[in-house]
Amino acid sequence: MVLLSKIDRYVGMTVLWSVLFVMLTLLGLDFIITFIDQIQKVNERFTTSSLLLVLGYGMPSKFAEYLPVSCLIGTLVGLGALATTSEITVIRAAGTPIWRIGISACQPILVLALAGLGISQYVSPVADQKALILQQSEQRRVDDFSLQGGTWVKVNGNYVYINAADANQVLYGLRIFDRDDVKLNAIIDADKAVYLGNDEWRLEGVRKTIFTPDKVMIETRPEQNWQATLQPRHLYLSTQEPANLSLTELYEYASYLTSEGLNDGPYSLELWTKLLRPLSSIALVIVAMSTVFGPLRSSSMGGRIFSGVIIGVAFQNGLSLFGRMSLLTSIPPFMGVMIPILVCFAIGLILIRRKS
Repeated sequence: MVLLSKIDRYVGMTVLWSVLFVMLTLLGLDFIITFIDQIQKVNERFTTSSLLLVLGYGMPSKFAEYLPVSCLIGTLVGLGALATTSEITVIRAAGTPIWRIGISACQPILVLALAGLGISQYVSPVADQKALILQQSEQRRVDDFSLQGGTWVKVNGNYVYINAADANQVLYGLRIFDRDDVKLNAIIDADKAVYLGNDEWRLEGVRKTIFTPDKVMIETRPEQNWQATLQPRHLYLSTQEPANLSLTELYEYASYLTSEGLNDGPYSLELWTKLLRPLSSIALVIVAMSTVFGPLRSSSMGGRIFSGVIIGVAFQNGLSLFGRMSLLTSIPPFMGVMIPILVCFAIGLILIRRKS
């Protein structure tokens, strides 16, 4: 038992540090590539510091997203290093079977996977929301008639554009088209709207353009009340991309869409993708073990890393393919996520069984 405990710690720490190194590398590359791609959006309002802040806010969700692939490549690197120095051979000669080494490698992966779930629930939604609000508020063009992103709703017969919303019942960048049948009476722009309760909102930073038969008038005021039958919670959820929502928010909004007879596919798919990431990580670790003890046991470190990247890309593409198929067919989103995971489990276990 003492020997197994030492093996658990040694193998587990080797894999853990390798996974963290791979994760840091992937996050660094993603940060640099995204910065280079987005630098063209920098202007007087959206400065370089704002861009860096937005990218920094996006790191928690990137951590959770890259975790399965990092576990795959990290396991290949960690166990591959032990195999290169013949330490794996010594461990197996001491009577430790391959499956027991696998348990040692999976222990830190399971801890990281659970940490990734916690980040998806509590950290990344808040950070993504701050990044979205910062980006959309600072990138708004002076010519606000060019509206991009955000969401449109119809309230009291008027069309309303909302640039962004947060979980505190605050809307940002509103444009209200006050109309009468086919006649446009006015356009009301507001920097933000705060929910007061009982379908009452307070608009702040109001600019009202009034259209009359002979002229156009513009009025400005610091704030004004606005009566609108909007549900702040559902409105907030509707303005967010499914990937930016927490697990409970995804479940809540998917349930709401289902109760209203609407399509909840993208939200259910994202919910199962996040919930099953720990299983994805374990499945890819098993595939990594099967290659270390199997066809890649004599390969160089570069060859193992390259193989890990190829396997990771294939897995992510399979996950995306079956996920999209579930949205277009009668396949439940749960199965669209589970099929690639089960395939990885099957391939890895079959290869390990042949070598044990």
